[in-house]
Amino acid sequence: MADMHPAELAILLHRALEVRLARLQELLAAPDWTEQDEPLHQVRVAARRLGAVLDLVDPEAYPAHKGRRRALKDLVDVLGLTRELDVHALHLRERHAEARTPCQTAVIEHLQERVDRERAKTRKAMHRELDRLRLPDLGRLLDVPSLPAPFQSTSLQEAAWAALEARAAAALDPIPALVEREDPAALHKGRVRLKKLRYALEALEGAFPVPPEALLDRLKGLQSALGEHHDLAALEALLWAEEARLRSHDRVVLCGGILEVLGDVAEARRAAFVAFTDRVRGLDAAAFAQVVRPALGLPAGPGVPR
Repeated sequence: MADMHPAELAILLHRALEVRLARLQELLAAPDWTEQDEPLHQVRVAARRLGAVLDLVDPEAYPAHKGRRRALKDLVDVLGLTRELDVHALHLRERHAEARTPCQTAVIEHLQERVDRERAKTRKAMHRELDRLRLPDLGRLLDVPSLPAPFQSTSLQEAAWAALEARAAAALDPIPALVEREDPAALHKGRVRLKKLRYALEALEGAFPVPPEALLDRLKGLQSALGEHHDLAALEALLWAEEARLRSHDRVVLCGGILEVLGDVAEARRAAFVAFTDRVRGLDAAAFAQVVRPALGLPAGPGVPR
């Protein structure tokens, strides 16, 4: 294949930027998106996807890249605690429907009241933070960038692989340590890295004659398993904290009910970890390259299984 202008990659990423920015702007323009669980979640996802493309572009080519990238990260962070409490509320609603005893029903209703109060407080604080955030004009991201110097000897596919290779290593090299021991904090960081890899792969789909859908589906499945694990681990921590508070006030019956719910949550959390370890088996940086490089039309390369 003949060498291509390196601007090919810049153009591909700019198109990805257009699509993801339009999606975020559409969500932000919706009335009352901050008051509803799913729209708020979708804004966080859209901001992360847009940020993933900004992490791939040449920052020197875009005016005020650093400030706009920082603003997107701040937006995700500001919405974070509210989203976590929304997830807690969802899990508690599900467990309320599945409660096996009147004691479990009572303690879950007690927890729902506590979480709902926290959600109301957190949303007020979130609105204050959003007012202070004052997102810059993200539409300026679409200003025509300064493209890289022309006529360099590289193809769009080689440039795409160069962008993916380091992200694949960062996401997949830590996998053996993650499956060896269930560490919620490490698993959450692993999920963030896998998410960044998946979003980068999606942003670069235009470089593939046929996008590697099976690999994308696998990364999405891993992200979902780790997301479920994180949500359950966070809920478990909340339950332990509430149990300690109630125990300090001699609320024996409520403590007993919380311990029953804790047993169910811990079992579900362990099941999510097992699901992750099953799904991730055999996936490492070399296996990733074995799929992605040929899909780009590139040779497997040295050290990559054929």
